[in-house]
This record gives sequence, structure tokens and C-alpha cells, in this order.
Amino acid sequence: MKVVPGIEVLGGIVLNNAVGGINPNAVEWMHRFYGSRGKVVWLPTFESDKHVKTFSKPDAKGIVVAPNGQVTAEMEAILKIIARENLVLATGHVHPEEIIAVVRRGRELGVKNMLVTHGLTNVPGLTMAQAKQVTDMGALIEICFLQFQAGPNAPLAFLTHWTQINAKHVAQAVKELGAGSLVVSSDLGQSANITHPDGIEVAVGAMKREGISDPDIDLMVRKNPARLLGLDG
Repeated sequence: MKVVPGIEVLGGIVLNNAVGGINPNAVEWMHRFYGSRGKVVWLPTFESDKHVKTFSKPDAKGIVVAPNGQVTAEMEAILKIIARENLVLATGHVHPEEIIAVVRRGRELGVKNMLVTHGLTNVPGLTMAQAKQVTDMGALIEICFLQFQAGPNAPLAFLTHWTQINAKHVAQAVKELGAGSLVVSSDLGQSANITHPDGIEVAVGAMKREGISDPDIDLMVRKNPARLLGLDG
């Protein structure tokens, strides 16, 4: 931000085992960092139960946040911190049923900003009905340009195991959920991949070719993320 005037840079924490998993203390320290740049709390990603069961072994065990449809005590504590500090809850790679439980409890506790991390890909793998359920509770569904590149013919090996979700799926989601309930992001930054700006430019072009309007693209790419992060005022 000092080097490039006029931009806002925000960060966050991912609740994998490196920070103690579902660890309220880690979230408390994240938001206290000097400058108040810590904003997003991602639930577990590579070490979530859904991720390891999908990409490792079906009988593997990972981190769970809402067994049997009820958030754990630690997850509850984290949701209270997110509500109190007006942070952003991002659901990571947890099971769809856990996403529904966390979003429901988050809404009850006053969490205002909730994002379902690349919700329509195989991890987490929400159905459109489940996506509608969580958007009705105020959450936004993220669709990442990185998943435009996924599938068996993906240019990068790690993407071959992911389900491709592309501009056609975005157009369908706009019809079924509305652009006001969607965020289109890049999820880029990997070695050998294209840059974030280039990825967003390619995504915008692909969405235009699918007939998505400029106002809807502006909402999904710019206005909805700004509102989530509190940068729209």
C-alpha cells in the first residue's frame, strides 16, 4: 500500500493445523495485528475432513467444524469473534452440511459477511439447492477463475482432480441465485500460473461471451467483494 498508492490490501487466517485448527486464540491475534489488515477467517482447506476424504482416502479423517449439523464449541467461539470484529467468514473446504450449519449459526450470532469458498466445485461441492439455501441466509457464493482451468485437461497437474466450473456455470448461477449472491475471484498466485489481473481479465471476457451483462459482472467482480470487505463506503 505504501509502494502503490490508492489500493487496499487485506489478509486473513486459514484455520488449518499450522495455526491450531479451529483455534479462537489464533483468530483473536490475527485481527489484533498492527494496522487492522487482518479481515478474513477461512475455515480449514487442505486439512478439512471433506478435502482429505475427496483427495486422499475416503476413510481419512480431517478437521470438522460442525459434526451432526451443530457447530463445535470452538467454532462457536470463532463465529462470535467474527461477529464482534465484523470480520469475513469464508467457509474453506468443509462439507456442504457443515457450511449450512456454520452459515446458519453465523447468522444467528450476527455475522454479517459470509462467503462460501468456491462453493460449486467438487470441494466443497454444494448442490444448487444447497447454494440457494445459504444465499437465502445471507451468504455469498464464490466462483474462482482458477476453476475455469480445472478438469482432466487442466494445464497444471493439481487442477486435474478438481471439477471445472467455468463461465457457463457462472451464467447459470446468475439465473438461479442472482448476481447479488455471487463473487467471482481469481484464486490465482500459484507458481507457473497466470497473474491475478490477467486471470480476472480472461474471466470477464469469458463471462461476456456467455451473455452475462456488464452490471452483473461489475457486481460479482467488484461491488460484492468490496461490500464483504467493508470497502464500499
